Amino acid sequence: MILELLVYIIFAVVLMLLIIYFYYRDRGVIKQFELYELAITDLNERMQDIEKQSSGTANASIDNIEKFSQELGKIESQLNDKLNELSDPLLKTIRAVKDVEVQIARIDASINDRINKLEENAKLSNMSNNAKLINEKAIVDLYKAGYSAEEIAKRERTPIGEVELILRIANLR
Repeated sequence: MILELLVYIIFAVVLMLLIIYFYYRDRGVIKQFELYELAITDLNERMQDIEKQSSGTANASIDNIEKFSQELGKIESQLNDKLNELSDPLLKTIRAVKDVEVQIARIDASINDRINKLEENAKLSNMSNNAKLINEKAIVDLYKAGYSAEEIAKRERTPIGEVELILRIANLR
């Protein structure tokens, strides 16, 4: 009875610690999102100011365009800074997944190239095996017709050792 009560108390304490941990972790994430929202609001206000300034004059000069471009660059860098400050693991994960996809595409292309080369080699090998079979049959036929191994080697343009080997395998020598 006391042991069960002690186990329930320990379980309750562990549960409370988990709840407290998740509460503080979520508070940190919420603060980061609030900072992100403030940054976006600030950027929107600046964009509206820039649009008002640029639309105020009918003929915007090159200087206004350059200022607008510089402001956009500043806004972009500030937005990137805010995103980096958030250091959201999801963004890092997405970037990592994209990198992995690129690597997988490279590996896939490499594997496909290798498979194609192997298939070509297999086709060439089958063709040469068929040619060898015809060559072996011709050697056996010539020997049965009364030609010597040297004459067959010259006629078939095959090394004499190979001719003799084929004749031995065919039990003709």
